[in-house]
Amino acid sequence: MDIDTLKGLARCPLFGGLTEEEIVGLMHTVRYRVVNYRKGGIFTYAGTPCVHADIVIDGEMKASLVGPTGRVIRMTMHHSGNMLAPAFLFAHDNLYPVTVEAATDARVLRLSPDCLEQLLHADPRIAMNFVSILSNIIAYLTKKVGMLSLTVREKLILYLEELQKQQHTDRILLPMSRQELADMFAIQKYSLQRCLNELQDAGAIKIEGRHIHIKNLQNGF
Repeated sequence: MDIDTLKGLARCPLFGGLTEEEIVGLMHTVRYRVVNYRKGGIFTYAGTPCVHADIVIDGEMKASLVGPTGRVIRMTMHHSGNMLAPAFLFAHDNLYPVTVEAATDARVLRLSPDCLEQLLHADPRIAMNFVSILSNIIAYLTKKVGMLSLTVREKLILYLEELQKQQHTDRILLPMSRQELADMFAIQKYSLQRCLNELQDAGAIKIEGRHIHIKNLQNGF
C-alpha cells in the first residue's frame, strides 16, 4: 500500500481510532483495488446499483441530481477520506440516487461488500465506526427534510450560520461559487444574489466578494 492511499484511509471515519500500522495490517487481509478518475470522469450515474464499498483517497467527487427541467443540481462534494454511498451498499433498493463525477483528478479505493463485512467483523472499532457513519447520514437527511418547509432566505441564513461555526470566524469564506451555491439551493443565481442583497440591506451581513462578514443574522429573519 502506497503512502497516499494509507493517508486517505487514515482520514476515513471508517478507520477512526486505528493507527496507520493497524490499518495496513487489516487491509492486508482483504482484497481491494484503487481506481483512477480524471477530472470530469463519471464515477456512476443515477439509477446504477451500488455494488462496491468505495472510499475517496485523493481528490474530490461531486454528486449531482438532474431536476425535472433538466437543470443539474449539485448535492454534495466528497473529499479524501469520504465513503461514497455507504448507506446503499447493503440496502435492498441499492440504486444511486445521484450521478457522481470527479470534480478533480481523483483516486478511489474499492472493496467488495464481502471484504467490507470482513473488516467489520475483524475489529469492533470499525463496526462501530460504520454504525456511526450511517447514523450521521440519517441525522443529516433528517435535518435536510426539516429544511424543506423553510424559505430560501431561512435556508441561506442557516447555511451561513453553519459556515460560521465551521470556520470559527465572523468573516466566512464561501466554499463555492455563487452559481454552485444557487444550484445547491435549487434556485436561479439572480434569486440567490437578491437574497444576499436583502440580508445585507437588513444589516445581517456585509458582502465582501467571496467573503461574507456576519454581522447579525437574526436581522435577516
